[in-house]
Amino acid sequence: MISLSNIDKYIESRFQRTFILKGIDLKIEQGEFVTLMGPSGVGKSTLLNIIGLLDEDYEGMYDFEGKSIHAMKEKQKSALHKSEFGYIFQAYHLIDELTVYENIETPLLYRNIPSSQRKSIIAELLDRFKMVAKKDLFPEQLSGGQQQVVGIARAIAGNPRVLLADEPTGNLHSSQAKEIMEVFKELNKEGTTIIQATHARENADYGSRLIEMLDGKIDKDLAL
Repeated sequence: MISLSNIDKYIESRFQRTFILKGIDLKIEQGEFVTLMGPSGVGKSTLLNIIGLLDEDYEGMYDFEGKSIHAMKEKQKSALHKSEFGYIFQAYHLIDELTVYENIETPLLYRNIPSSQRKSIIAELLDRFKMVAKKDLFPEQLSGGQQQVVGIARAIAGNPRVLLADEPTGNLHSSQAKEIMEVFKELNKEGTTIIQATHARENADYGSRLIEMLDGKIDKDLAL
């Protein structure tokens, strides 16, 4: 499904190149649950951004379902980005001017999903995450954990085939974190491909594959 070959990402200064990623070769099949682990600054978030088409400033080859990302026109990449990927960030990236309901609705509007269907999807997500009473609140009226829960609901609203999660439970207390990871496990069983970057080893145990990164490279690739 996803194939990265010899991916390099670096910062060029006057006298040297500083590599953020170096020689990354990675294949991820449909339906896998992959965890990227490693110390801060090792390139986990950068790799997620490249996979999710949020960063195009790199060298190497990236194929999605056998099609070269480099060969695609901007319109094709944008359509792929909107239709296939869901994103969960450590910094919530909610839209301050929109309510909880409206934030979750955003990806559904991008996909031109009819109003009645949108209402049904959002009602189910609000119920699933116990946020029904907070649907008309704005992000600033929520705790950090609640904002992250809304971010996760928004990411899965459009039923993406690939869910990218960057430290998805970093701002949640342990019971909420476990609840979110159980949701991920459920989504993965339903066929969603999940790629998460995390420091939490217990989060990795929910997945099927652990990739340990070191100094911008893949150090170990283990089946769980």
